[in-house]
Amino acid sequence: MKKVPPVSVVVCTYNRRKMFDECLESLLNQSYPKDKYEIIVVDSSDDVTDELIESYQEKAKKYGIRLKYLYQEPKGLAAARNLGIENAEGEILCFTDDDCIADRYWIEKLVEGFDNEKIGGVGGGIVTYERTLVEKCIPKVRPDIYISNWAFIIGANMAYRKKVLRQIGGFDPLFRYGGDDNDIGLRVRLKGYKLKFVPNATIYFRQRTSLVDLVSQHYGYGRGLSRIYKKFPNFPLIGHVVRLIVFQFFYPFLFIFKGYKKKLLCALINSIAMWAYIFGMLIGLVLEKYPEDRVITSKLDFLKIH
Repeated sequence: MKKVPPVSVVVCTYNRRKMFDECLESLLNQSYPKDKYEIIVVDSSDDVTDELIESYQEKAKKYGIRLKYLYQEPKGLAAARNLGIENAEGEILCFTDDDCIADRYWIEKLVEGFDNEKIGGVGGGIVTYERTLVEKCIPKVRPDIYISNWAFIIGANMAYRKKVLRQIGGFDPLFRYGGDDNDIGLRVRLKGYKLKFVPNATIYFRQRTSLVDLVSQHYGYGRGLSRIYKKFPNFPLIGHVVRLIVFQFFYPFLFIFKGYKKKLLCALINSIAMWAYIFGMLIGLVLEKYPEDRVITSKLDFLKIH
């Protein structure tokens, strides 16, 4: 008989009430046995009240699912996830974000990915919505490439063994504005565990719908990655930045030369986002600091980027 391990689903939310409500609904409607998983919400929003929490708990009770609803002052996503870990009873912890909707079989497929003890973390497929022009222009997310080449499970769709997370001390709260999911993947790999991609463990992700929000998001990604470099000095960030800068000078023109003039606008949108990403990394290289006593100088031989 196949083992059905207990699971804790951790979702953190901050001032996105409507999105969170839709996310929670999808987590309550999972195929996984209802007595084998719990949902832990860490809410740092401005509108949290006892009445609001009670309404969510009553809703979960109707589905027969345990819901732990925790409030935390805004301290960043890593700190919020750590609070979820502290309160989790499951052997496997599944993480998603409040701007995501989980496929009905999401938990079930993630758990199936832990098919041997050397698998420390599992990531699933990410399908993005395409409603606005900006959303339609953003390239498809490739979590398989991130996992195999970067040792990075995207935070919107990741699962780890609880014992592994506790072994490495959980998420790093110094990563307040991105990069915490990069960091956790690197530290799990350094402990000798493997990361695995399971394509049919699907999360539906709402991309940024405006150019301003997209630029802000990618700038944050860049700052987060620069902090990774400050913590892991053997992370090949400099070469990554140089390649991106060289590529971005020619990227929009490739579409003209190939006759894709109708796609030129999308190329420009992506180029603007990537320049924001590069700018974030460059600013981070100058301004980001990381405590010297916490720097990890281990070689990252498992990375496939140079």
